[in-house]
Amino acid sequence: MKAVIKEGRADQFIQHAQEVFFNKGYAHTTISDICKKAECSRTTLYSYFESKENLYLAVIEKAFKKFLGYFGKLKKEGASGFEQVLIHSRGYIRFSKEFPKHYETIHDFYGIIRNAHESPLQTEVQTHIKDSPNFEGVKELSLLPFKLLTKEIQRGLDEGNINRKYSAEEHMINIWAYLKGISDISPNLGYVFSPQKLNMEKKTESFIRAMLEI
Repeated sequence: MKAVIKEGRADQFIQHAQEVFFNKGYAHTTISDICKKAECSRTTLYSYFESKENLYLAVIEKAFKKFLGYFGKLKKEGASGFEQVLIHSRGYIRFSKEFPKHYETIHDFYGIIRNAHESPLQTEVQTHIKDSPNFEGVKELSLLPFKLLTKEIQRGLDEGNINRKYSAEEHMINIWAYLKGISDISPNLGYVFSPQKLNMEKKTESFIRAMLEI
């Protein structure tokens, strides 16, 4: 019972921390900010999370689980690999619009991973996060979206409904790069184009379909 209560309390701290991190960003958030939001002492918070870095990684982990759960619900029974890739691509765009802060947090972490072995590019913040004992576990979780997409592309290749010009991994990189780029610039395109002309989900599907079709 005590373990359940402690786990529930830890989840509450993560939720409070998430709200503060989403609002202020990691660099501008202090443990005092989180304690104020959670209405607890620093001693109490540190009894659950040893550092701000560990707490931030718990927030990142929660964001990735939300992302993966979102895509899990998009799995369509009987869909071909080709169809499932299109479904996941539309879902990626929707997730970035429905949960922009989770989306930003996820890609902030990918930036930390990118610089993990490029010390000249690392900021002090990134170094602290990378050195956290929980970093590698969250890193493994962060690879699952790529593996999920690659698996569906490979299924499409095996079924013969995705072109073999590229390998599953190469298709995945092309698709992910396109989705990331579109999701990042979409919020700004509303100042230039009408919503009817944007319709990014439809345009994304058309573009990726053209990339994959035989």
